[in-house]
Amino acid sequence: MTRIAMIGGGPKCLFALLELNDSLAAGAAHLLHVDVYDPYPPGAGRVWNTVQPRELRLNVNSRIIDASWSLCAQTFNQFRDRQPAGAIHDSFPPRALVGEYLREQFELLAHRGSLPVRHLALAVEKLERQGNQWLVETGSGSLLYDEVVIATGHGLAGGKHSHTALAPIAAASLSVEQSQDALCSVPAGSSVWIRGAALTAYDVVLALTEGRGGHWKPAEGGPGGTLEYVPSGREPQAITMASRHRIPMTPKPASIPPETQGILDACKAQLRRWGSLGPKETGQMWRILLDCAIQVAALNSVPASEESLRQTLETGQSAQFSTQASPFEQVGYSLLAHQGLKPQTQEWVWAAVWSGVYPELIAALSRFHWTGPERKEFNAAAANLERMAFGPPIPTAQKLMALHNAGMLRHEPASPGPPEGAVKIDAVTSPAGVLTAPFPEGEPASGLIQGLLADGEIKIRTGERGLLTDIDGTCINAEGLRNESLAALGRPTEDPTLGHDTLNRGLHPEYQRWSQRILAQLNAPSQKAAY
Repeated sequence: MTRIAMIGGGPKCLFALLELNDSLAAGAAHLLHVDVYDPYPPGAGRVWNTVQPRELRLNVNSRIIDASWSLCAQTFNQFRDRQPAGAIHDSFPPRALVGEYLREQFELLAHRGSLPVRHLALAVEKLERQGNQWLVETGSGSLLYDEVVIATGHGLAGGKHSHTALAPIAAASLSVEQSQDALCSVPAGSSVWIRGAALTAYDVVLALTEGRGGHWKPAEGGPGGTLEYVPSGREPQAITMASRHRIPMTPKPASIPPETQGILDACKAQLRRWGSLGPKETGQMWRILLDCAIQVAALNSVPASEESLRQTLETGQSAQFSTQASPFEQVGYSLLAHQGLKPQTQEWVWAAVWSGVYPELIAALSRFHWTGPERKEFNAAAANLERMAFGPPIPTAQKLMALHNAGMLRHEPASPGPPEGAVKIDAVTSPAGVLTAPFPEGEPASGLIQGLLADGEIKIRTGERGLLTDIDGTCINAEGLRNESLAALGRPTEDPTLGHDTLNRGLHPEYQRWSQRILAQLNAPSQKAAY
């Protein structure tokens, strides 16, 4: 029997196990046993746990969520059809509801699937090779396995955040891991200072307003969709989000015009051709993207030149927006532009390009052999583009604008820091990958990774934060060889592969290829599969 340990039980683990279950030949199930290690309910994991507040909503359109399989062909949207009559089925549902769908699919697999699966509500502290097997150690003991998959997502440390009076409150303890102690640390009428001004900070803002009984109503006399905040009296008096550059995330548009989509489709074809080449230059990739942006701007009457679009890409902000007095003026303008009440911006142009061709970039840049300058250029540009392309949906941006218009919410520079007496909240999310910063400067994010690095079992390339893997998720060791019985899926591999902060099951094929490798070993136990 092959014993498999899945370290992390979130969506990437679920997708891999559903694939393995549905690919098993009849009568082969007894040859496998899977243990899933995760302190949180499997399927949902930490980020999608089902007890988080309902005001925390999905940041992408729910149509992308699909954990269907042989015993349950329902997508998430089909799952929602089972909700009580009168339930609001918008495109950005509560994340807890998404977690319910993922958890149900895992429970169905565990109880009725062919694959023997067991959940152990434990955090893995150490992973150590012992001959041809792996010793998986937790606070409750250790077990031996033939195969291990690292799929820890956001939860490398494996435990909940603690809070003391001397340290900032962790954003998670007010949002996805909401605790009463943390909530009590933010009294009604207080002044709140949040380190960070991105999606995690937005979660905190909504938890401290809507989560405390406040609500929104249509604003009188404003453009369609403009909201007014109605306080409950239990929220903070003032909330300040602080960021280094004071550049806001751009609200994502609800749709892309069909004519613009045609330009994006042509760009995708060019990127696929570029990606199919042997050794390739990233300069060609940027040329393709810039030409696409020029065409999108011209078609949509956005004032832009090649130089201005390049400048917006490099600085993260167009000249038009850099003259705005505050980040919320930029957000407000973007909302009006999405309704056709203002001309679109260069930020919108780059958002359309980057989000529109992102799947092709993921495929073309998978395990790309970067030079140092190329890696640095890409990281800087990608950070700017993600702020433009993957910001809040329009309904969330409208709520934030309402709080700003009520005088409750500001976005200020991080320096000089929080004012005296403010409640401090840390909403800066740990970077993807397994290091705190790119290798070799970055430190391992957990003892688990530290031990594997010290033993030479994994490899992280210079300038990157994630584990280098082969196309089937098999980890590459320090000598550059396949570590056949150790794999990694999802967020721990970010940088060598892109875009793992997504529920889009179709963007990354590694989980399917991992399943194929396991099946090949079952069919030929004396051989190792080669890819």
